[in-house]
Amino acid sequence: MTRRFQAFAVIVVLLAMCATAVAGVTTTFYGFVKLDASLDSAMTDKGDFAFIVEEYEEGEEDDEFNMTANQTRLGIKLDGGGSDAIAVSGLIEFDLYGGGPENKPNPLMRKAYMEFKTDVVDILAGQTSDIISPLYPTTLNYIALRKSGNIGFRRPQIRLSKNVEIADGTKLSIAASANRNMGLGENGEDAGMPSFQGRLAVGTKLIGDKPAVIGVSGVWGQEESDDFDTDFDRTGISVDVSLPLGEMIAVKGEYFTGKNLAVYLGGIGQGIATLPPEGDEDDELVEIEASGWWAQVTIKPVENWQFNVGGGSDDPEFDRDPVGDMLEKNTTYYGNAIWTVAPAATIGVEYAMFETEYVGGKKYENSRVQLSFMYKF
Repeated sequence: MTRRFQAFAVIVVLLAMCATAVAGVTTTFYGFVKLDASLDSAMTDKGDFAFIVEEYEEGEEDDEFNMTANQTRLGIKLDGGGSDAIAVSGLIEFDLYGGGPENKPNPLMRKAYMEFKTDVVDILAGQTSDIISPLYPTTLNYIALRKSGNIGFRRPQIRLSKNVEIADGTKLSIAASANRNMGLGENGEDAGMPSFQGRLAVGTKLIGDKPAVIGVSGVWGQEESDDFDTDFDRTGISVDVSLPLGEMIAVKGEYFTGKNLAVYLGGIGQGIATLPPEGDEDDELVEIEASGWWAQVTIKPVENWQFNVGGGSDDPEFDRDPVGDMLEKNTTYYGNAIWTVAPAATIGVEYAMFETEYVGGKKYENSRVQLSFMYKF
């Protein structure tokens, strides 16, 4: 056990002890243990999970096998300690994708935030998922179609949100946040300002008990660095739809368009490109424009079986071929079956096809088969 992991375990125990020592604060542990075993027909980035197919000579794909428990997750929910006017809660969550040797991984902080709920507005402060593009496909692959049409990640933020019932069974959701800027200038601090996100969504019951939801979200920010003479803008708009079609079938998906979305894993993780000069001009640095989508159909024919089929694609646009080895399109299609073998345990199998196109027209494919075991607590 590494010193870093020992320190992490001590911190978790101390947090639980401190929380219970505060009057009215309760702690609840949650999470899951997960094992993933995967076989890829070609080399991918990162191996344990896959999104980009690495280049290979024709007919010389290099298959790889991986097995990991790094997606294992531990979380602590904190609740209580508020007042009659303010309900207070918090959450801390880790997994094991923080680097290190495969059999001695380091913890990675996913979320750490507090939330204050009032009659006027709810306030969240800490690190959690982005507001933009809030849905997730149900994949066994850890990356969940990021760099293949699913944008958004996690970052420190201050968020204001409010849910308003505008009619019987119809709810309006509003959210806005100021976020830690990421990108150029080490971790984005050179921009001298946060980035901003917002979302407006309407949910109403159409078929069955679960509401259908449609939302529109966006992001705006800037990047700045002393190494460049130009400030770079970051903008993005996303539409998300979640549509239950009775007890057995559900459809969901998202579409985005924007520019310089690398830190949101849009543009296949590419934000700024260097374009070769035209005539006597110098190289040109430009924000990469990109658009993408993902969609999924879920079928639950019986209580303990779930089937998911979907796909997604991310398509950056270049006015002319950029300098360097860059990506022009990335597409993933997948299907999986998840068997609930017991109330707290599932076994899943997934097949996915990846196609990565590099600037210049070269395309590379990878077929991935993944087996996953999960025990939830």
